[in-house]
Amino acid sequence: MSRPRGRTGLRTWLIGSFITLGVAASLLMFLVLLPTLEGSLMSGATERTSEATVVALEDLADVPGSGYGLTSEEAGAYVTRIASDVRGAARYFDIATGYHTANETVAPGAFPTDALTPEGDLANKSFSAAPVRVRVQEGPDDGRTVFSAVRVTQAGSVIGIAEVAVPVPSPTAEISALQRRVMFAVIVVLLLATAAGVVMAGILGRRIGRVASTAASLSAGELWVRAPEASPSEVATLAGGLNRMADRVQALIVTVTGERDRARALVAGLAEGVLLIDADDQVVVANGAAIAMTGLDPGGVASDGPLGPMLASLVQRARDDGQPVEESEVEAPSGGALAVGAVPLAEPAGTVVVTLRDVTQERALARTRRELVANVSHELKTPLAAIRGFLELMEGDTVPPGTRREFVVLMSAEAARLQRLVDEQLQLARLDSGALPLVHEQMDLAAVVRASARPRVVLAEREGIALGVQAAGPVPMEGDPARLEQVLLALLDNAVRHTPAGGSITVDVHADHDHVVMSVADTGTGIPPEAIDSVFDRFYRADAARERGGHQGAGLGLAIARGIVRAHGGDITASSTPGHGAVFTVRLPRDPGVGSHP
Repeated sequence: MSRPRGRTGLRTWLIGSFITLGVAASLLMFLVLLPTLEGSLMSGATERTSEATVVALEDLADVPGSGYGLTSEEAGAYVTRIASDVRGAARYFDIATGYHTANETVAPGAFPTDALTPEGDLANKSFSAAPVRVRVQEGPDDGRTVFSAVRVTQAGSVIGIAEVAVPVPSPTAEISALQRRVMFAVIVVLLLATAAGVVMAGILGRRIGRVASTAASLSAGELWVRAPEASPSEVATLAGGLNRMADRVQALIVTVTGERDRARALVAGLAEGVLLIDADDQVVVANGAAIAMTGLDPGGVASDGPLGPMLASLVQRARDDGQPVEESEVEAPSGGALAVGAVPLAEPAGTVVVTLRDVTQERALARTRRELVANVSHELKTPLAAIRGFLELMEGDTVPPGTRREFVVLMSAEAARLQRLVDEQLQLARLDSGALPLVHEQMDLAAVVRASARPRVVLAEREGIALGVQAAGPVPMEGDPARLEQVLLALLDNAVRHTPAGGSITVDVHADHDHVVMSVADTGTGIPPEAIDSVFDRFYRADAARERGGHQGAGLGLAIARGIVRAHGGDITASSTPGHGAVFTVRLPRDPGVGSHP
């Protein structure tokens, strides 16, 4: 295989890369490593000079004698000794005889005239006998000078200040040796990089060349050609990929076919109906839901069937507009409601996807919501109209005070009715959202029933109704006593309203394995069979003629009772024989963990 003209081969690339890497490493050594090493050598020399200076000053800080100071000759000999020991310039300031210097030419200008150096001044003011901390001063030609000072004592008395300025000897020999070593290392690196480039280029060049030759053969249609899978791993991976390419063509075809089949299965399993209609109005794809909704099978004509004219119009609109057509609601052949939409596809031209969605339950929920709002509005309107009427009557000056008081009492009753309706709505909303607070505690349901029913016994007797409680013994359980009392009172109020004078109401409480059962049975008018499923619905009320005295509630008591019972993990049911009374049964788990909120 010939190399394309004007392009560099792999061998040249590898050799050039290795040489470039070697040059970069050499530059790094010259520009970064060598100055760093030289600086380290200089810092080491400075550290050694500083340590030797401090040790010498510590040894010479105390001189022999009686404590009256040194003579001029003694001071000269003393400062000469200091300069010799520290190998630098020295100056001794004697309190009696003044300044004495030695070897000052080693560090010219290091000591100011007739004044102490900063180190000497610091030693003079210090109370410590230790030498002052060393100061390093940079000089010309990268030279360094170490400065220090110490108090000079004799027989425990301070007699003067010794100052030193020691040049740091330059490690020239070490630096020269280091430079020679670095230069040798650079030459070795360049040679090794070049040799490695040549060797690697030869090995990789041949192996990659064989892979490239195989790729060219495969691209020409020679699918039987295979490349040797030789190291390194990247070349072996490339060769293996080329070798498996021809085998995977068939596998890819199988995969694409499988994906198509899975997509069809997914569409077939959708709850929404899907129709794929081609440019000739033929149904190409129809899932089970679409067949059930429209009666159209794949291979049929879209204009056939009960929805044919509507589908044909919708498909044509999508083709003409070239954009999705929003869902429109139509009546299904089965009597429900369908939301139908269409989306045109770019390829093949004229193909349209039609979606069908059963919205019968959504419409029923919307209707229920509207009825709920209407019922709430109706319930609110009656007491509000009464309060407004009383206020209009009270605006006149002819209303007697007694009548005004009567009007105020009536308005208070209507306001209480409004408040009760609002509270019941809020309670139902909390039950629906699961936000009604329940205080679970160990309780005796029989005791709660007896205590809650006692006031109702008197009220029932006043209406000529016998109210009794049957509980053989304690019925322990875990629950909210206040909420369960509310359930019982709702059932008792309902029973009293529907039981005529001379009738009876019986409350029974007993345990049943892991559950407790509370039932309220009356001998009233009963519930019609068609109304059994509706008694727990909001705002459901029986015929006023069937209620005692014609007193109707808002129709929310039983709905609230059911919500509280279900919040405890239980259930409530109603049974009745028209004309012979009704029985409401509450079944609760002893432990709230046994039941579940439906």
